[in-house]
Amino acid sequence: MQPFMEYDYNTSLMVRDALPESIEQAGKRKIRIFKYARVTRNTYEDVRRVSKEIWGGERSLFTPKPQAGETDEKLDVSFILHLGMVALGWEPDQFRFETVARRDGYELPGDDGQHVDSKQLKELGLPTTLATSFDVEAAWQKVKAKYPDHPIHLSHDAGLYFCEFRLYSSLAEPLLTESHRTKKGRTVFQHLPQGHTIEAVALARDVTVEFIASLADDHILDEKDYDPEDQLD
Repeated sequence: MQPFMEYDYNTSLMVRDALPESIEQAGKRKIRIFKYARVTRNTYEDVRRVSKEIWGGERSLFTPKPQAGETDEKLDVSFILHLGMVALGWEPDQFRFETVARRDGYELPGDDGQHVDSKQLKELGLPTTLATSFDVEAAWQKVKAKYPDHPIHLSHDAGLYFCEFRLYSSLAEPLLTESHRTKKGRTVFQHLPQGHTIEAVALARDVTVEFIASLADDHILDEKDYDPEDQLD
């Protein structure tokens, strides 16, 4: 299991692997969950690679593996939900649904010693902040109503480290790539608690399933181009 910072575990990977392959709800279309399976590095360059590859939809990069008779080599990604574990001194038992990401201000380097190249991002014409187009507050309210006894928060500060830059990067990619332009704003980030017992992972899985289902009801996923396939990293 890939460690993160001073931790020898990462609950985002544990929860990702615990999620079902699909979500079915009465009277609604089935949501298929595809999980980005490549082992990633804690570098900002790799964050950019992940964003490009997820939006690119190369089928071989995702689990579950293709089923018998499945011939599609590309996935039409409807939206991305990134998962990350809370750190940086935050309360360790909380869920945080992030809404916005910044281009500048990343002071901590990656494992390769390199920082975010904010100058290059600016030269590409990217703005100082990017926000998801999803109504995260509405989705948060639905999740909070189902799990009222747990610390589940709406957040406008993703921490200015890998988690925030991952959100910024995946929001930026449709602005930089013409073929992804219709997917503008279709990325969300969810921070998960540090608890990694069987019970804690099961709770985080259930909260995440509820969050995905709530996002899939959002009006931005309109009928003309919505194919309910959610990609997770």
